[in-house]
Amino acid sequence: MEKIATKIKTFMSEMNPEFIETLHHLHENPETAFCEYNTTAYIKDKLQSFGIEILDIGLETGVIGLLKGAGEGPCIALRADIDALPLKEESSCPYPSRKDGLMHACGHDIHTASLLGACHILSLLRDEIKGSVKFIFQPAEEINLGAKKLMSLNCLENPKVDSIWGIHNSPEIPQGTVAVVNGPIMASVDRITFHIKGKGGHGGIPQRNADPIVAAAAVIQAAQTIVSRNISPLDAAVISICNIRAGEGTTNNVTPEDVTMYGTVRTFNPDIQHLIEQKLTQITKSISEAYGCIGEFTYLYELPVTKNNEKLYSAAYDSVCSIGATPVNPPPSTGGEDFSIYTAGSDVPGFFYWLGVRNEEKDCIYPWHSPHFKADENCIAIGAGTYAMSVFQAIKNKT
Repeated sequence: MEKIATKIKTFMSEMNPEFIETLHHLHENPETAFCEYNTTAYIKDKLQSFGIEILDIGLETGVIGLLKGAGEGPCIALRADIDALPLKEESSCPYPSRKDGLMHACGHDIHTASLLGACHILSLLRDEIKGSVKFIFQPAEEINLGAKKLMSLNCLENPKVDSIWGIHNSPEIPQGTVAVVNGPIMASVDRITFHIKGKGGHGGIPQRNADPIVAAAAVIQAAQTIVSRNISPLDAAVISICNIRAGEGTTNNVTPEDVTMYGTVRTFNPDIQHLIEQKLTQITKSISEAYGCIGEFTYLYELPVTKNNEKLYSAAYDSVCSIGATPVNPPPSTGGEDFSIYTAGSDVPGFFYWLGVRNEEKDCIYPWHSPHFKADENCIAIGAGTYAMSVFQAIKNKT
């Protein structure tokens, strides 16, 4: 394995200008969920130039490539997401988005460039691979539908995948490091909706109305007590109401008929998910009734926890160390990732890394989804090397 690691590190150094050129192209040409047509064409051209087969499973955007090694063995999948956000870039990046109102503000260009780099490296090492590699370039991660789409098209079959590996950048850890976490690394993502129906009327004569705004305010306040009073302080959970809609225009003296609120729940424990759903249902119904209103609550289980398989941990750790990066173990994030769909919806074990992109000297300090987000571009070589080395460690781990 040391010989393979040495070859990968050599390629990482020699190909770094190519990796950075790929990143620049992707960052300058962002496309949003299920509209990644030019990105898809670009990836296909790259894969064909590497001699990698493109599998047709019915995707309009997104690509799956297959590299067959020199012998029989496991099939290892590597996944990257390719979509951008509808956000106007305001970063100090010297190669900013060329599309007004669109930006790679979550760094999916980093993931795609890293995986394309790994594709090139592995294509040159195919005679060393005892098995095959499936490259999954996934659309629409930002709207939590891309992985579901690919799973509906049986992306982990033909050939059957034995393990799947993914990377997401992290502006919280420095460039040169990779987070290798044993267990949960990103939270479940659930969507919550409240609808409170009252009786509208004159805002100056409240006794004749059943005010859904007051009821909604009470529901919001009570919802926060679930985390503080029903969940152990040793467990993590978030309940956020992020959107409230009531009334028409700028009217200031009309009590509306109803209020609709939207929010999100994050946690790392399925039991806590179920508890929160139960408590929010009770709170919405009972408080609404107390205010003379009718409350309806909907809880949508959108994404499960992104949890790293403990049997893959040593292979992941060794992969990072052997290509010259520094493994770190930060706390998990209450951000979510639809990488979890691949493992929750199958018997395929998975492992998800964070790739350090932070560099204060280069102004690479801003969080995901910020219009100022940017990354230290030297992270791409480490991402490519981590992906590539993970294949060999995963094959060794399986055999």
